[in-house]
Amino acid sequence: SGHAGAEQMHLGDTRLSFTALTQSVKRTGAKVSLIVVDACRSGGLTRVKGGVPAQPFEIRTDNKLDSSGLAIIASSAAGEDAQESDKLRGGIFTHHLVMGLSGAADASGDQTVTLSELYRYTYAQTIRTTSRTRFVQHPTYSFKIKGRQEVVLSRLASARGLGRLVLGARGAYI
Repeated sequence: SGHAGAEQMHLGDTRLSFTALTQSVKRTGAKVSLIVVDACRSGGLTRVKGGVPAQPFEIRTDNKLDSSGLAIIASSAAGEDAQESDKLRGGIFTHHLVMGLSGAADASGDQTVTLSELYRYTYAQTIRTTSRTRFVQHPTYSFKIKGRQEVVLSRLASARGLGRLVLGARGAYI
């Protein structure tokens, strides 16, 4: 999350081109890489702000990755600004991305959040939220992934004693 122009990230007094960022990630040798950028004009990464430190968390893997490639999710189209919210105290896109990873994007109800579920959720929620502002922000993506199954980004811990509310019709609820 930060500032960017049409072709580069602005990191304090330095600049990092989108090309250099993508090449650096590719050089890691990871089978699957995911770049998520919340910045104005970050859609330059895909061509078709405001996070705060959190408590440390454990990352577990079952070492059964049947996919490879690079996925990029950008908070805005190439010519758009990324919006922030005073109420959220940060970027609108980042807020929805984090909520999606926390479980809101689990459309299938299988207690996992996949790359495609996360993008669909974050895209829809960012559009919905920014449609109430002066201009609509359009997240973009570039997925170059091959494999046999969806890339899982988060596995949701079973929440004992908690339920899930499913509302039958679209609308605003209080």
